[in-house]
Amino acid sequence: MNQEMLNFCMQKGLLIDRKILDLLGELENVEIAKNLLELIEYKYKQKIITLSFFKNNLDKVYEIISSYKGNNLELIKFFFNNLGIILPEETLRDNENINLSSEKRFNVKLTKVYQNRPKKIEVRDFVNNFRNRFNSIRAILQERIELDNLLSISRINGKNSDKGNHNSFSIIAMVFDKRTTKNGNIILEIEDLTGRISALITKNKIEVFEKSKELLLDEVIALKCSYNGEILFVTDLFFPDIKLLEKKKSQIDEIIAFISDIHVGSNKFLESNFERFIEWINGNIGTKEQREEALKVKYLFITGDCVDGVGVYPDQESQLIIKDVNEQYKKLSSMLLRIRDDLKMILCAGQHDAVRVAEPQPIIGEFFGQSMKEVKNLYLVTNPSLIEVGAKVQFKVLMYHGASMHGIINEIEKLRLGKSHDSPTEVVKYMLKKRHLAPSHSLVTYTPLEKEDALMINEIPDIVVTGDLHRPEVSEYNGVLLISGSCWQARTPFEEKVGNNPDPCKVPLFNMKTREVKIIDFSDGIKKGGENAD
Repeated sequence: MNQEMLNFCMQKGLLIDRKILDLLGELENVEIAKNLLELIEYKYKQKIITLSFFKNNLDKVYEIISSYKGNNLELIKFFFNNLGIILPEETLRDNENINLSSEKRFNVKLTKVYQNRPKKIEVRDFVNNFRNRFNSIRAILQERIELDNLLSISRINGKNSDKGNHNSFSIIAMVFDKRTTKNGNIILEIEDLTGRISALITKNKIEVFEKSKELLLDEVIALKCSYNGEILFVTDLFFPDIKLLEKKKSQIDEIIAFISDIHVGSNKFLESNFERFIEWINGNIGTKEQREEALKVKYLFITGDCVDGVGVYPDQESQLIIKDVNEQYKKLSSMLLRIRDDLKMILCAGQHDAVRVAEPQPIIGEFFGQSMKEVKNLYLVTNPSLIEVGAKVQFKVLMYHGASMHGIINEIEKLRLGKSHDSPTEVVKYMLKKRHLAPSHSLVTYTPLEKEDALMINEIPDIVVTGDLHRPEVSEYNGVLLISGSCWQARTPFEEKVGNNPDPCKVPLFNMKTREVKIIDFSDGIKKGGENAD
């Protein structure tokens, strides 16, 4: 069969990985193998079919799977599983369960769920990661009309030597170093792909000077400058920033709920309150109006730290009532199994979960927590992920647990003095302004991907949801709705040490039709207060 498939590929002009060819040859039905290749060529205009094509385009993989049913579906699942593509539980069932009416077909779309093939990480991988980031953010900044006469660093000397020392020009660069002089001015050392140079921001340029206080190492910015032959003088500074031009509204009365930081296994886990939440979301408690509202919740985002984990910090074991991480996940999955089937749950990991700490954190359940796969209406995704939800209108939701938030607070004076541990969305605003979830190399442990920086915010989301700081908050930044999840754990000594001031058992709700936002309180009965996200 391999020779037959090879001849087929030659006739079609397709180039295909040896591993893919071998796996297609193992399928029982040669026509299904040919059909799969024809589908990829026709629908995605793909003549070169590699393993990285599938791993970097998981949304296309799920679309491919949705094209098959019955025995053919089983063959396609066999093919992708043997390729090492981890499929969400929703796609592992027969397509009768996924391919519903056209109105329900794209309820949940995993737009960006990151996977990286196992390999030895070398210095050049980090270099490529920074170059990918620089090139991507440079493309965003180049669209700004303010950046006239845009130059690379290597051209600055030659450009100005002909026309004097005071010409105005623009550059796009990465911040290599930042220091304050004895006179209170700020000197930046900046670099692009062609070189490195120093830039001076004087305190008498008040607006630019204030902007420069927000700068983090390794972030990519644009500068308007003049040059005296030795140093740049900065006259303005621009961040890549973000602006959502359209606030979406759905025609269908659906609600998204957001929770995070459940911490199952901790002796501070507020189990009775979480049980009350489950009863509410199933429509079993509350007033008639509250029960009706609960049943409108069609999507539940669970943004990391789902269990308390084991060995996360010193002496944690003394604060655990469940000391085995698999048992913690079994407890969690038993609770999630009780949530009604028509509600889709999307869950990512956090630092306490049993996956690697390096971001992007992989899907839970590959080595530990396999009981989570028993929850059939649960999508297990990476941290971070970009997910689209909605029956008619798809809302893009960027979910990120938030490991970098403590570091960003410590590095930016305004956040540090403003006690932003109590105002998580203020930190997220800086992430959006810088178009990156962890702009500085030292903010988080991360694994560089081959083709992109997984922590960069390329696509503009409709909603950003975070966790980690254990405080619920709703805000907005340039049209993007910002939601911080609460927690289901009373304050621990570890939280006190890192600066968290939890406000537990609160659940933000977002109505996709009206854009109304409410926060439901499960800490003592059911209370609610809301605001409008228009």
